[in-house]
Amino acid sequence: MTYPPEPQTAFRDELLSIELLEERARALGARFTVDPSRRAARNVFPRFEDNARLLRESYHALADDVHRGEFVTPAAEWLLDNFHLVAAEIRQVRRNLPHGYYRELPALASPELRGNARIYALAVELIRHSDSRLDRHQLERFLNGVQTVAPLTIGELWAWPSMLTLALIENLRRLTDEIMSARAARKAADAYVARIDAAGKGVPSPLPRKLHLAQVVQLLRRAREYGPRLEVVRAGLDAHLADSKMTSEDAIRAEHQRVAVAQVSTANVITSLRLISDLDWSSYVESVSLVERVLRRDPTGVYARMDFLSRDRYRQAVEELADPAAEAQVRAALRAVESARLAAEAEGPSARAAHVGYHLIGKGRRGLEEDLAWRPGPLQRLRRAAFAHASVVYLTSITLTTAGLVAAGASLAGGSIALRCLFAALLLLPSSEAAISFIQRLAVRFSPPRRLPRLDLQTGIPEDARTIVVVPTLLTSVEGVKELVKHIEVLALGNLDPRIHFAILGDFTDAHAHTTPEDDAILDAARAGIEELNARLSEGRGDRFFLLHRERRFNPDEGVWMGWERKRGKLEELNLLLRGATDTSYTVVQGDVSMFPQLRYCITLDSDTR
Repeated sequence: MTYPPEPQTAFRDELLSIELLEERARALGARFTVDPSRRAARNVFPRFEDNARLLRESYHALADDVHRGEFVTPAAEWLLDNFHLVAAEIRQVRRNLPHGYYRELPALASPELRGNARIYALAVELIRHSDSRLDRHQLERFLNGVQTVAPLTIGELWAWPSMLTLALIENLRRLTDEIMSARAARKAADAYVARIDAAGKGVPSPLPRKLHLAQVVQLLRRAREYGPRLEVVRAGLDAHLADSKMTSEDAIRAEHQRVAVAQVSTANVITSLRLISDLDWSSYVESVSLVERVLRRDPTGVYARMDFLSRDRYRQAVEELADPAAEAQVRAALRAVESARLAAEAEGPSARAAHVGYHLIGKGRRGLEEDLAWRPGPLQRLRRAAFAHASVVYLTSITLTTAGLVAAGASLAGGSIALRCLFAALLLLPSSEAAISFIQRLAVRFSPPRRLPRLDLQTGIPEDARTIVVVPTLLTSVEGVKELVKHIEVLALGNLDPRIHFAILGDFTDAHAHTTPEDDAILDAARAGIEELNARLSEGRGDRFFLLHRERRFNPDEGVWMGWERKRGKLEELNLLLRGATDTSYTVVQGDVSMFPQLRYCITLDSDTR
């Protein structure tokens, strides 16, 4: 009877409370020193792929056991029932953790862990002292504990969920090794008993000196089932147990405990993998990022009100400006906030330079680079030079490309000089079009569009960002006005925030007189429509809908009465009206405009915008 290979021990150490885990995290932060040489972290991917292979093979083997009606342990049942989740998390790591990104993570210099990525070593330690049972509060306190001693880089924080998954998959592999080792031990015991039973009264081969606990219990079970026919096996087992200073009851109790512990650990791994899959890691990373905490000190308070992608762009700017060390990233963020604070003191809190983004991605970037003694690389210097002279670079590139295409075509044509010149002239237009298309594609490739920072308005528009949506239009008929009012209602129903207001900026059509007979009916319909909308949709919070209508004024150049400067004039006079002017040509106003000074933004839509 062969003895199954002994598996690697699962990550299972002294269980620590949340307070002791936090204390342990501080100790690890001090002990896990980073390798100053910045060499790449040890490659964990071959082991990870081997883990994935073994888990898949074990799953199929255990599934076959179930189909044959054979016994499987509770831990094996957890693996069988949740293997789809395990496979999904393995795919997620492959997708979210590029090898190049992993190699850039800070590696440890500690002798016993030299070369391991620091963030992976922290994940293993957390899993080891929690028996693989994770929750968000625990994850936050653990990393916060580490960072009270040693700040983590932004890259490490984003790698944290993948590192936890790597460590959990490694632990699951070890637990599965235990499952498969015990499975092999039980099968070996059954095969041993089957050989004895087949041999009849022959002398069986002696038991090995070293037996897996699962083998002992399985042999005890079979000895009870077979009775006197396996007395020799029972005698051998008694001798083996005596050598181990155990009784059969002790062995059964120990095996049951081992099975129960394996079940709990496997269940914890599966539950934690599900947590990792469900957790909002964007908000988690921001909650533990020291750089994020610094940037939220933005003197204008705008940073904290921005959406996630905008905040992430600022953090990426900090990463770019800082040395790879985490301490340098925090220093860069502090310097940016300090520059914004000094600008707020000098120019006022509403100045552009008082916002931290002005120094990270705006015109104050060069000054911050000088403060941090940061120098852009050759490619970045080349790109900056190209942007500084964009028109020259663009036109020169098109000209040179066109000239190259024309010259190449003319030289291939052959013949006399006159014939070549004629051919070049014929090629000039198509070559220039091809050159323009090529240069534009090249420009898009090497200069992708930059996303403008924006506020996070998912919970509604704040009071200091009240907005009015205006529709400049001509009021041509009563029916047209009714359709326009319906259009405004549709816009309002699609934007129910009470801090969004809507206004019709109206003009009459051009006429040969200051007024026409149809004017009063058109205005009455517009007034009634706006009044009815305010009654139904303003919900007692003040008017949300307005009619701002202008009188005709004589235009001597065109010889007609018309709205001054048409659409541009409507918007220009609206700005004057919002700033308190009383001498505009808006002579008809429907709605309480006393709140206009509270408006911060204006959005213009055409009347046919849907």
